Amino acid sequence: MEKSHQILIIGGGTAGIMTASQLLKANPKLDIGLIEPANKHYYQPAWTLVGANAYDYEKTVRPMKDLIPSGVSWIRDYAETLDPENNAVVTRNGNIYLICSIWHPLSELLILSEIHPL
Repeated sequence: MEKSHQILIIGGGTAGIMTASQLLKANPKLDIGLIEPANKHYYQPAWTLVGANAYDYEKTVRPMKDLIPSGVSWIRDYAETLDPENNAVVTRNGNIYLICSIWHPLSELLILSEIHPL
C-alpha cells in the first residue's frame, strides 16, 4: 500500500486506541495510521473480574471498527519486521514504511513518526 502517515501506531489494544484518540484530541489534523490485524478488540483489564466471576466475558469483546477513532487509518496487517538500523517497518503483506523516529521501542505500543512507504 502506498500511503504515508505523520504517525503510525503498532497495536490496536487499549493503549494504541487511547493514544490515537488522545493525539487526535490534541490535534485533529494529524494523519494517523494504526496497524492492527484483529477484527475484535478484547478489553483485557476486565478479565481479572471475569476470572472472579464478577463480570461477563462477552462484554469484554467489541468490534475493532467501532473503537478505532474516526480519522485514524486502520491498517489491517501485522507489523512483521522492525528494522531500526534502516528506520523501517515491514508489514506481513510486504509494505515497507520508513520512519524518522521511534518512541519507546521496548513497550507493547510503538509509535513511529513521519511514515513514508517505499
